[in-house]
Amino acid sequence: MQENQENMDSIQQYLGAACEVLQLDNKLLFTGSIDQYDARVDELTVSARDGSETPKGIIYHTPVKLHVQTTLAMNKVLLLYGQVCRCTPEFWTIVLRHTFSCAERRSSFRQPVSVEAVVSRGSGPASSAAAPCRTIDISLSGLCFISRARYLAGEKIFVSSLQLHHDGPIHSFACTVQRVQTLESGALRYGCQFDNITEQQEDLLFHDMFLLQVKTLNQQ
Repeated sequence: MQENQENMDSIQQYLGAACEVLQLDNKLLFTGSIDQYDARVDELTVSARDGSETPKGIIYHTPVKLHVQTTLAMNKVLLLYGQVCRCTPEFWTIVLRHTFSCAERRSSFRQPVSVEAVVSRGSGPASSAAAPCRTIDISLSGLCFISRARYLAGEKIFVSSLQLHHDGPIHSFACTVQRVQTLESGALRYGCQFDNITEQQEDLLFHDMFLLQVKTLNQQ
């Protein structure tokens, strides 16, 4: 997932595409279609679909995100992040700030983090021999953590009590260890793949990664 000026330049190809307009906490505001894009000021016009009306009470500069759904992005996730600059019952105009895309929903993009969690043997919450660990990056398909506990490549483990940001959801994942690296400190670095991640787990994780990416960009 990356911000890329090329994405901004290519938004014209998504004119007419269906999209969901959401709050940053993933609450759906309305579904519509992309009608216009003014590249000079990075403004996008989104019309409500099927004769419906846009929500009332949205104030100027409210931050929103758009999840674009189009055959052009069949194997991609395209998220547009911006602020509302005009509201009518028929359409909204949104000033774009960032564009995020990835080759596929379960992409190899890895979000750097540094958060504590708990790891144990087995594939569920009843797993044994719990040990502390520090997660150092995460993607939609797996994570990497450091721990002094010892596991083998191919072993089933369960990572729990993982909170990626303040007030965010607590994540738990059944994983398979893919890679093991011994560090100079004597601790071990593990690369793990998620096992049977549910759509709900993926959506929550995707939302958290999006918020972390926006936070990083806003600090630059």
